[in-house]
Amino acid sequence: MESDTSVYDYPPYRPPNEANSGLIRITRGCPWNRCEFCAMYKDLPFEVKPLKEIKQDIQTARDIYGAIDTLFLGDSDNLVHNDLPEIITFIRKVFPEVKRITTYARAKTIKQRKPEYLESVHQAGLDRLHLGLESGDPEILKSMNKGTTPDDMIKGGLKAKAAGFEVSFYVLSGAGGEDRWKEHAINSARVLNAARPDYIRLRTLTVQYGTPLDDKLNKGEFEFAPPLLRLKEVKLFLEHLDLEGCFLASDHLTNYLWAGPDIIYRGITGELPQEKGRMLETLKRTIAWAGKSPETVKDSNHLYRSGLISRL
Repeated sequence: MESDTSVYDYPPYRPPNEANSGLIRITRGCPWNRCEFCAMYKDLPFEVKPLKEIKQDIQTARDIYGAIDTLFLGDSDNLVHNDLPEIITFIRKVFPEVKRITTYARAKTIKQRKPEYLESVHQAGLDRLHLGLESGDPEILKSMNKGTTPDDMIKGGLKAKAAGFEVSFYVLSGAGGEDRWKEHAINSARVLNAARPDYIRLRTLTVQYGTPLDDKLNKGEFEFAPPLLRLKEVKLFLEHLDLEGCFLASDHLTNYLWAGPDIIYRGITGELPQEKGRMLETLKRTIAWAGKSPETVKDSNHLYRSGLISRL
């Protein structure tokens, strides 16, 4: 008997690199939900879904997707679910062919979880955790109301690695604004050097309407880092990274820069440390080009506030 696909509970968000993955929802919303830059889950109370409902969704997902290579589990912090080892085991039973299962996670939750729990989740078949570092600078984390410290990020990342997970950290380019771009770049690299992630993914801070950070922007309490300054920040960040076996990606539209209708920069992508030199050369060339007429260079904040892009 087929499941009822009309009541299937799709997660609303997933990383861009999971665009072709099947989606299964384990929790709804975010248990923290107070980050000032974030527009996700703001009107959604956090809920841990019952095990029975999740198993029904997993069966329905099989009807929807059929055989599939990768699965992503929503929403923002599924490691709070005490039944997660059983859930992952059930997913692997229903999708025996799946090659990778990933989810978002919060570093503070990882830090608080017992190693035995984390190991059981990984051994059941959860492969990769996506964590939002945003910044390694304590002042920026505090001002963004992230609810974590650089030490939480390091300990959470290392604990996840020790349990066997692949770890992917997200860094918000421009999170320091005009005032703390150097601290943001250097301290973010410092935290990542200590946490030793498998992946680093860059996102440009794009201030969305209705967020607390948008209120700060309107009050003059926060200023965008202009595109040229943000390029210098990314360059400084990359210069301070000292990692082996880590892949750096800029896999999001927010990282693009435009001059008129032309895209002049799509971000940097490559293996560390092997391709660090090539990525630095890309940044140097773009900085030199943009520096000749910086007023013509537009980023995702310009396009968002001009109405040219609406969803991020």
